Amino acid sequence: KNIYLSAIFSLLAFSTYAQMTTQSWDFEGESRQYLQYVPSIYSASESVPLVIALHGLGDNMNNFSGVGFQYVADTANFILVYPEALEFIAPIIGSMGNAWNSGAGTFGIYPSADIDDVGFINAIMDSVSAHYNIDQSKIYLTGFSMGGFMSNRLACQLTGRVAAVASVAGTVGDGYTCSPSESIPMCHFHGTTDTNVGYGTDGGGDQDNTFGLSAVQWIDFWNTNDGCGNVSLDGQFPDTESDAYTVEYVEYAGCTDNSRVVHYKVNGADHVWLGPNNDVFYTLEIWKFFLGLSPTNLIPASVSDIELATIGVYPNPTSDMIRIENVSSKILNVSVFNTAGQMVKEFAGSNLSVDVSELTQGVYQIMVATEKGLFSNTFIKN
Repeated sequence: KNIYLSAIFSLLAFSTYAQMTTQSWDFEGESRQYLQYVPSIYSASESVPLVIALHGLGDNMNNFSGVGFQYVADTANFILVYPEALEFIAPIIGSMGNAWNSGAGTFGIYPSADIDDVGFINAIMDSVSAHYNIDQSKIYLTGFSMGGFMSNRLACQLTGRVAAVASVAGTVGDGYTCSPSESIPMCHFHGTTDTNVGYGTDGGGDQDNTFGLSAVQWIDFWNTNDGCGNVSLDGQFPDTESDAYTVEYVEYAGCTDNSRVVHYKVNGADHVWLGPNNDVFYTLEIWKFFLGLSPTNLIPASVSDIELATIGVYPNPTSDMIRIENVSSKILNVSVFNTAGQMVKEFAGSNLSVDVSELTQGVYQIMVATEKGLFSNTFIKN
């Protein structure tokens, strides 16, 4: 099903597209293409990560680029690729739009089953690595819906080459047998009221996943594959936005080869990619996962009846000034960090409005120290 991401796209469609280029070549008799983004801070003298982001069924590379990984790349310094799947014509049904050979299907229909998309993505890794200084130990995959299923298939079949995978609303398809050769860090985001790819009633979701494993089964599969132990971190993100969602987080550690399994359970969310005006911004959270970072602002699962901080920032995105909202106590200090974890601005005193006009475009985290504690939020500078 075509998943349209216009809400996020409208927030993120800024001037960085001048640096986004379309690459195309013939692969196994088919004309294939992908969008490639090289941040202005890239230098061939330093090896950088490669992030590959896969769109959902019926979508395309241009629309999916609206999730905004390029804005993280601007300060985190990685090369980004948005590949595009081929159109799939189903018997009787007709065109289903662009579809990956992900192994996810239903009623005996497995889209693009005769297309070597694993080989296509592997060839993209080769091509980008031939032209840029890519750190081969830091090739990451992510995807939404069918793109999530596809990223997990790639994890199964290219385990030794892929450093980590983060899937959104797409687990492991039932159209093939997944047998990873190694452990690999895995992360999964899923809404409990997803009506396209069900979360699974075994985990408290509204409906089952008819295309493959449920979210709970996915977690169990990778915990077993990675040899993980008990839960090492769990809790809920502060409910900072009026979006009707709450986000639970659980992380399993003690896994082999320093891998880990992470799950974001989004209560009340349908088939969506959460943006900068939600409690969590999937794009930024995925990059943090790739870096091996864990959240530091969780409300412990054992804590109840707690008044969650509701600090906000407006406007978001912004080009110059940003206002700090919903502050219930005196502000002592405001700091701004880029996606590399470096502090780039600091403001002393009780400032409710701060000037960020001198920052380069990208995604940033704002940290606000008050008399009641330290709070944070994320914003985009355009």
